[in-house]
Amino acid sequence: MKAIRMEYVKRGALSLLLAMFIVVAVTGSSIGQSLEGPVNSMIDTDQKTITVTEDIRYKEGDSEAWKLDLAMPANFGSELRPALVIVHGGGWKGGSKSVDVYQKMMVDYAQQGYVTININYRLLDEAEFPACIEDVKTAVRWLRAHADQYQIDPGRIGAYGHSAGAHLALMLAMAPESAGLEGEGWNEYSSMVNVAAAGSPPTELGRDTPMAKEEWWPIGYISGDHPPLFLIQGTEDPVVRPELTNDFVEKMKDVGADIKYMELEGAHGVAYNEQLDVTEPALEEFFAKHLNPGEQ
Repeated sequence: MKAIRMEYVKRGALSLLLAMFIVVAVTGSSIGQSLEGPVNSMIDTDQKTITVTEDIRYKEGDSEAWKLDLAMPANFGSELRPALVIVHGGGWKGGSKSVDVYQKMMVDYAQQGYVTININYRLLDEAEFPACIEDVKTAVRWLRAHADQYQIDPGRIGAYGHSAGAHLALMLAMAPESAGLEGEGWNEYSSMVNVAAAGSPPTELGRDTPMAKEEWWPIGYISGDHPPLFLIQGTEDPVVRPELTNDFVEKMKDVGADIKYMELEGAHGVAYNEQLDVTEPALEEFFAKHLNPGEQ
């Protein structure tokens, strides 16, 4: 597990700064290891500093997928912080937490005062559905189990994902323990997040396959009792059918759910790499409203 201490002058300079790690410290890998470890030097400036730790194992076992990266404020004070869980996309059969888009988001939100985790989960070539759902739920429970260590308020945890990751982020907010999708590890803690946002979200599979079980999809949990949700959809998305997302949103509104919906002209990447000038500030505003990173 690598602990990396980085100084950021501007959030927009991420691509350069990720290639310019200021200090790298190599420590042993173990579940819940503190970010405090041997470092070569400390950078003392007026700028905010975050600490990034790679490949923390959130579940013991044979799978190399049970790892996450964690970014957290290093000099923002001693108050409890909200946390954000980032879930990568890739059709449940590809993708990784190491993709630049998710790494950038992890760093951006950490600089705003969130503790952010960017997680991997078992893909379909390793484990069939619903293993991916079980894994992301286990990662959230790991986060709550280590809330004291990382100065996290366990009542202020959000999730974001794109595409397949959007499906998983919504399941973190909508699928209760009674759904039987919890998996194993840290089971004395809740896997439910307090707010979730989803870009290009598969709310149902929409065809007759073994993966189309209603209990594995947000459409199976229509209710007004869920945490606040924010969905972003492209009107010309060839992967996630806009009419399915629209139908899901209308069903949720009909039962009084707290759901925000942004439909933009564009394809599958409107909240990934196509219209970030619109979606990034909208997501930041949504999470700030519900998770309040400035709260003491």
